[in-house]
Amino acid sequence: HPVLAAKREDRPRLVLLVDVSLSVRNTARFTIQLVHGLQSLFSQVRTFAFVSDLVEVTPYLERCALDEALGMIFGGAVLDVDANSNYGRALATFREEHLAAVNRRTTVLVLGDGRGNGNPPQLWALEDVRRRARQLVWLTPEPQRYWHLGSSDLPAYAELCHRVEIVRNLDQLEAVASSVLRPA
Repeated sequence: HPVLAAKREDRPRLVLLVDVSLSVRNTARFTIQLVHGLQSLFSQVRTFAFVSDLVEVTPYLERCALDEALGMIFGGAVLDVDANSNYGRALATFREEHLAAVNRRTTVLVLGDGRGNGNPPQLWALEDVRRRARQLVWLTPEPQRYWHLGSSDLPAYAELCHRVEIVRNLDQLEAVASSVLRPA
């Protein structure tokens, strides 16, 4: 007697870690809008915003109109958007409190310039995320020639990522969305 089983759809998951500080705010806003529009491609999408503190903003994106949610995130109602960036703190918080959100089906997308203002970069936290994720992709608006200037830890973070993509305009972001975010 043959046994018939329905093939279970195995759509990937997406975790988005977005720096919403002033230096990358426009890119962050558009990236969140793009990912919000692509949610149907994934079985689960979780979005986290940070400057220094990390806050999950998924509930706001699910319950509120997109413009209202973005206003709350970038307007400071959800987290202190005027704080100094601290990537290490945000990554360590994600690793300690939300690492269970990442598994072999998860693409983790980090958006930011990697400027942690001299704070410890906590590379171990990003390394743990990479180990669990299907892929770890970093999006930055900064050209590579600027990664070593100022207090940027992006060169060290880049070594831990599967890919780093420079996204400075809509065409580049669409290309990344096509190649990175599209489920296999």
